[in-house]
Amino acid sequence: MAKYFPLFIDISNKTFLVIGAGNIAARRILKLKEFGCKIIVVAKSIAVTIMDLQDDRLILKERAYDSSDVVGVDYVIAATNDKELNEKIVWDCKKAGVIVNDASNYKNCDFYFPGIVTEEEMVIGVTSSGSNHKLARRVASAIRYNIKDIVEECRREQEENPKQEDFD
Repeated sequence: MAKYFPLFIDISNKTFLVIGAGNIAARRILKLKEFGCKIIVVAKSIAVTIMDLQDDRLILKERAYDSSDVVGVDYVIAATNDKELNEKIVWDCKKAGVIVNDASNYKNCDFYFPGIVTEEEMVIGVTSSGSNHKLARRVASAIRYNIKDIVEECRREQEENPKQEDFD
């Protein structure tokens, strides 16, 4: 039985703290930016690809992580290349009551980043609960390949039968 419930929430008024600034952090930041949340990045060294994303919703702090960084944020992503530091971040979050994702150990995660497919107003998340990233990526890719046709078909059906309502 699956352990994680796929809950879609409005994060536009939430703050994410991302510790680390490598490839995994960059992918998480890019995806989060699509949903309008505030993002704070703390890392000893910040990649140019992340620096180029900086705007009023993305704050960069080029320095070492401090336990006090988790205070006052809604979600934390531990995405450093140091597993011991990621575990410390998870521990700090647990003490502070902050929801955390450890990019280096799915067993330490309160939430996962699913494979996300967006098409107009559709948002679809695909996860294997952290156990098989390749499977989740392949399923998300298959959905991404077919979603435009499905959305267009539903739009045509809605135009043909405008009184027919369909609720989630």
